[in-house]
Amino acid sequence: MIPSNSPSTTTSSGPAEPVAPESTSAAFASGPELPPVMGSLPYARQDYEQLPEHEKTPELDFLILGKIPGGKQNPADPPLPSNRDFERTVMHCLIAGETEALNFLWRESGRDPAKTTVDLTSMSMDRDTVAALVKHGNDQKNLKVDLGLRGHHADVIEEIAMLVAEGKVNRLLLSGLPAERMEQLAPIVGKIGNALSLHNIPMSVRCEQAFAEALRQSESLATLGLIQCSFGDSQGKYFIEGMRKNHSITELEVTNTPLPTTSESGYRALLADNPILQKLTVVQWGLQPLPDIDAILSGLLSNQALRTLHVQASGYTQENPQKLCNLLEKNRTLTRLSFPAGLNSDKAYQAVTASLAKNTSLTTFIVHDASPSAYDFETVVDDLMSRNRALANDPSYLQKAGRGFDPSGNSGMADPAVLIAQHAFLLSSSRHEFETIMAEAELSIREQDRRAREANARSVVTTTVTTDPASAINTTSTTTTTTTTTTPSLPGSSSS
Repeated sequence: MIPSNSPSTTTSSGPAEPVAPESTSAAFASGPELPPVMGSLPYARQDYEQLPEHEKTPELDFLILGKIPGGKQNPADPPLPSNRDFERTVMHCLIAGETEALNFLWRESGRDPAKTTVDLTSMSMDRDTVAALVKHGNDQKNLKVDLGLRGHHADVIEEIAMLVAEGKVNRLLLSGLPAERMEQLAPIVGKIGNALSLHNIPMSVRCEQAFAEALRQSESLATLGLIQCSFGDSQGKYFIEGMRKNHSITELEVTNTPLPTTSESGYRALLADNPILQKLTVVQWGLQPLPDIDAILSGLLSNQALRTLHVQASGYTQENPQKLCNLLEKNRTLTRLSFPAGLNSDKAYQAVTASLAKNTSLTTFIVHDASPSAYDFETVVDDLMSRNRALANDPSYLQKAGRGFDPSGNSGMADPAVLIAQHAFLLSSSRHEFETIMAEAELSIREQDRRAREANARSVVTTTVTTDPASAINTTSTTTTTTTTTTPSLPGSSSS
């Protein structure tokens, strides 16, 4: 191994290969300042520079050559996002215990630790590495990191909890933790900066209660995932209560994690009148119990916040799609809906598309595992979604479509024209059909207008013959009159 860049270790090193003093000083004088490295380096600088490019790494470029990974931050520019080279270098330094080199990296790169979240979720969280991370967190008070902790490193849970409590963890992935370790962390998960993902973690009732209280108090946690988790005797009742009182979580994923099926504590309670949650993902596969999909549909009838719903459940069937139809007809906030088919007849598919035609907010509607059918369900859905996307992409789409009824904009027909366009929109099965209807209506209006103008301009000549009995003289007079034809007007238009 080659001695470090630290002066104290370099002076005590063994003899190096003979190099001319002039070339050595010139090489280092022209290069950037080197980070302080306490340990040994695998290459001397001259040897490293001779390596093929594919054998070099961003972390050794930094430690040996002083090259800043990801480039330097210009104070006048917006903050640079973290990139993979930067993150690899940070991980390498933490694993090697090179915290002074990390302090040098932050200073020389010009990056702000408070505005640069470093993804360390793939880093091994052994005791030495976590100790280096804690020390680095003490040096950089505004440090923000994403961490992943697996069950075999559960012995560092206290150090991780300290980093969470200090607000240094932006995203935390926990996998395979024993129940007692999760209990240690549950009370403070609300202090996580952005996202928490729990994988294969059992929760006792006491742990769930502490977890629910942390969710209630959270002000920053925005994304929560429960993947193959389990609850105790409460079956998730306290979790639902905590979610109902939470004011920060906008995205929730529940995968193979059974929740209660009662109306007071299940999905219906979670969704009904929930003003915060915007995205819900519910996935069941394998032999896990089916999620309460009917409760999800019922809860959404009184929900005006959720934008995306993704439900995937194998084995789900529905004899009568009425609840899904009700949701499609009444909900006006969902924009993306991914749902298990569960339909077993052409009649059921036709009922769903008939309700979908009355919905103007959905721009993506995906049905999983749709059974083969003579009814061309997917084509009908694609046409309707194309229609709705035209409206979503241009808020003034209907107003523009209605201008054909009032090209001048002077007849006071703006509102009626839009109402007519809305009605035609709901009757259309595709964007093409809607635009065809509106174009034909506009041509018809223009033709009526043309005929009316011709009739107004046409003069009618009437000849009257009058006989005077006394003089027996016939008098002929000619009168010119103008016939006016009134153009039929739409409701709400002004007449001259």
